[in-house]
Amino acid sequence: MTVQRNVSAFGRVRRGLVTGLAIGAGAASMAGVASCGDGLGGILISDAKEVEMGKGVDDQIRLEYRLAAVNDPATKWLTEFVTPLATASAQFRDPADIGGFKVAVIVDDELVNAFAAPGGYTYVSTGLILNAATCAEIAGVMGHELAHVTERHGVKSIEGAYGVQIISQWFLGDGSLASDAAQTIYAFLANTQFSQDHEAEADAVGLRIAHDAGYNPYGLVDFFTKLLALEGGASVPEFLSSHPATQSRISDVTKAIETRYGDQVNPGSTQSYNCLGTTMSLEQLKAHVQSGQIAIEPGTGPQPANP
Repeated sequence: MTVQRNVSAFGRVRRGLVTGLAIGAGAASMAGVASCGDGLGGILISDAKEVEMGKGVDDQIRLEYRLAAVNDPATKWLTEFVTPLATASAQFRDPADIGGFKVAVIVDDELVNAFAAPGGYTYVSTGLILNAATCAEIAGVMGHELAHVTERHGVKSIEGAYGVQIISQWFLGDGSLASDAAQTIYAFLANTQFSQDHEAEADAVGLRIAHDAGYNPYGLVDFFTKLLALEGGASVPEFLSSHPATQSRISDVTKAIETRYGDQVNPGSTQSYNCLGTTMSLEQLKAHVQSGQIAIEPGTGPQPANP
């Protein structure tokens, strides 16, 4: 299997664009990619407007990627898997404020990716599922993605880039998001990286979400280590951007776990590496993915041209 070695929350997820080893919306380690700060701190975009933005982004995602059908076992597994993580995230932001987390499986075995859009729209690729050795690894990744939503990093980046006047113009008289605005937001998120502060905060909050959901937080370290090996270890460059290379993140995440949990949590300790609250085990899920029998949500992915 060819692996696209990119785990970003949004940016540069298209096939063939390998942009570094990162977890975070648009975490492309490439020169010339924009990076935005906190803007107005999220006060301009309400929860309702954030969900509108996320729905607009989701509409674009559905045009570009094939998603597993709502009733497919893979979607059911992801919904069950995210539930305890969402519950653990409530200490940082009540998921009810944005109508809960809306999850979907991207059916692409060559894409190793998970990402979250504003408003709690959250995606995991089949490529990531196949490359994960334990559910703790996936929980570490998803905890990070949920943290980007709880801390409103996408919203803050949008505010920082566009400001009051433009954002106000995006919403029509009835409060809904204009279609061209949705495309603008999608393009922005697909070409923008979070600041180093946002990434570090998502790591710290995400570790707590994974831990409090019942998973060993070292799962995220395990997954980073795996990605680093895929990229050739020490040969990975430290890109001149705000996003640290994976070796740096392994050290930072390990230190954060040791500082918060000390000897309570150790690599390989009894705290769960297995799936919690899911009908299928990770092995059963992988078998379903590899069977090629995943049902595709109608209307998602590139559609055949009219004859």
